[in-house]
Amino acid sequence: MKRAAACLAFLLCGIAACLGPAEPKFTVETWDGQKHAGALRLEGDTVRVGRRTLRREEVALAVQEAEATARQAAGAVEGLRPLSDAELARYRERAKAMAAKAPGSDSVQCLDYGQEILTPDGKRIYRYHALHLVLKEGGRKAGDLTLGFEEGRSRERVFFARSIAPDGRVQWLDPATLKVATPSQEAQFLDTRGRVLSGRIPGVEVDCLVEYAYEFLNYNPDVPDYFFPSFYFQGDEAFLDSVIDVAVPRGRKLNWTTRNMPPEAREPKRSARGGYDVYRWVMHDIPPYTPEPMMPHRSEIAPAVHCSLFFDWDELHKRTGGYQRERIETTSDVVSLAKKIVGEAKTDDEKLAAIYHWVQRNVNYMSIKGSLSSSWAGHPASETLKNGYGDCTDKAIVLASLAKAVGIEAYPAIVQTNDEGRAVTDIPIPDANHCISLVLPNGKPRFIDSTASDHRYPYFRSDDHGVKAIIHMTGQLLDVPVPPPEDNLRESVQELSLKPDGSGEAVEKNAYTGEYEAAIRGYWRSVAPALRGHMMQQYLQRRSPGATCTGFQLSDADDLAKPLTMEIRYRIPVAATRTRDLLILAPPAFSHDFPEAALQTRKFPVERATTQEMRTTLKVTCPPGFALVGVPEPLAIHGKHLWFEGSVTAAPDGKPALSGAEGALTLRQTLKWLTRRVPPEDYGEYRAQATQIAGWSDLKLVFRQTKAEAGK
Repeated sequence: MKRAAACLAFLLCGIAACLGPAEPKFTVETWDGQKHAGALRLEGDTVRVGRRTLRREEVALAVQEAEATARQAAGAVEGLRPLSDAELARYRERAKAMAAKAPGSDSVQCLDYGQEILTPDGKRIYRYHALHLVLKEGGRKAGDLTLGFEEGRSRERVFFARSIAPDGRVQWLDPATLKVATPSQEAQFLDTRGRVLSGRIPGVEVDCLVEYAYEFLNYNPDVPDYFFPSFYFQGDEAFLDSVIDVAVPRGRKLNWTTRNMPPEAREPKRSARGGYDVYRWVMHDIPPYTPEPMMPHRSEIAPAVHCSLFFDWDELHKRTGGYQRERIETTSDVVSLAKKIVGEAKTDDEKLAAIYHWVQRNVNYMSIKGSLSSSWAGHPASETLKNGYGDCTDKAIVLASLAKAVGIEAYPAIVQTNDEGRAVTDIPIPDANHCISLVLPNGKPRFIDSTASDHRYPYFRSDDHGVKAIIHMTGQLLDVPVPPPEDNLRESVQELSLKPDGSGEAVEKNAYTGEYEAAIRGYWRSVAPALRGHMMQQYLQRRSPGATCTGFQLSDADDLAKPLTMEIRYRIPVAATRTRDLLILAPPAFSHDFPEAALQTRKFPVERATTQEMRTTLKVTCPPGFALVGVPEPLAIHGKHLWFEGSVTAAPDGKPALSGAEGALTLRQTLKWLTRRVPPEDYGEYRAQATQIAGWSDLKLVFRQTKAEAGK
């Protein structure tokens, strides 16, 4: 069920004749505000409500009656109606034709119609009317209604909901069966107002049509002008008619932008209805998108429209920036704490590192939402410090306060994380889900994110990389840079001593930076020290069956001021496969695969969270009496998106046939993912290079037993 955009409407549909002896009652409202109650009958161009006959175009709203909904029907502004039998039949026919073109879909969404209304007194109404054709068992989920709202701020109501079997039998949802519940709260998120209205439409089976309409009313908005409708016209099922109506009081100007819309659908059709100006966007017969490995978020690829009442950022900067300024505090307690944290640190970077690590570890993440000001600008720094917890915005406010207390500029930065798609910033919209920090050591801008607890300064979460940051306090929209690959590095230096029977002993020493380091640090911090050796043994078993860990050392995972390092010693019973006079070695943990390059062609970009670099040096000591059979040719690829160099170097004198300690081989490879995103036009080159790298790194080294040794 969609909650995304739209307003008043030109009603798309007629009114349904209720089949069966037990017909539900409806309250019908006309455009001039009159209300009539009774069973619905469609007779040509007229609608019968009980004994009252109306012209079809007179009807604005039809709400299925029950004690709960009848009381709420009063005050409806505009509305929706059930579809007529003829319309249902046409939709079924169209849906069957679309399903034939998109095999594998669980359902077809025949009608995807939204209304977004801003009332003259600042309330926001969202109405939605949907019709689905269920094709497979998975499509039966269309009959499950789950609608969220906030107690004391908003409410939901279902106008009507029903299933229509292929033989025309209709089963209506009884509104009295709808339940309101408090959703379960995650440990780090607390929303005391959150509620869920839910119910199941009866009779939903394969080949049924499922129709419902509901309304979400925000009757207590924080700011009446904060009206930002959005609507998406594509999903993982086909859409036949996707329509959004956005209505604003007559004379109010509406700003909008579209994404991925065909040229003919970008401009809205404008009209007037009652006291509203209505903007309508329409798309028809939209096939589902086919998922691809490592593709961008749906919000970035689907056709969409986004709206705002603002034509510049000044109002949003002024309001949210004002809240933030009030909450960044340099009280005597804050100043005293900041000086204690930085200690003897001299440079701005040293001071910021100390503050960053302290906030990461001492302000626990917990999100408690209330008003707009606390949601978008957090709580005062002193309050968060007293509580010892806060959400991303609270932590950014605390970090800015502590930095300011030691003379360093810092500001909260509002972002949309890159796993949720590219934020809309070409018109003023608060399209964001996270808050990080802009800091200026020695006046040079840098972004950090204190919500994660395992990133060593100056590294920060990879889902913040390459996004737009809104700095309300300075009135700026800035690009968060994508760090170079070496800022997300795993460097591994390994030694493997092969035995004549194919077994081996290995030593591996690893060092890390950035996101890679944070992930490794976070994992081992979650494992009790007494269990770490056992967990490493399990890892080695997965990587090299039968391997036995003989030593494991990890630097202090709790010390964010120092790089994380690791040393592993282990034995492998079958490091190389023995075949007659040959030993065939596949170097452990040396190959690379590229699942994102599996497709011949791609419609969507390849997208990673960030860049990355992996350096591996492996020294292999040949077993006595064996000699290497040839040295693989080196591979060098210096592409736009991939950088790779791999080589196998024989003994110092260059002879590939040496054995024993003098016959050590050195394998080196460095792989860099240079960019976050590979556009479709670059995919062919990327795929070819990835295939070469995967093939080379999956190398096999062959050692042959010497004749003299074989004779023995």
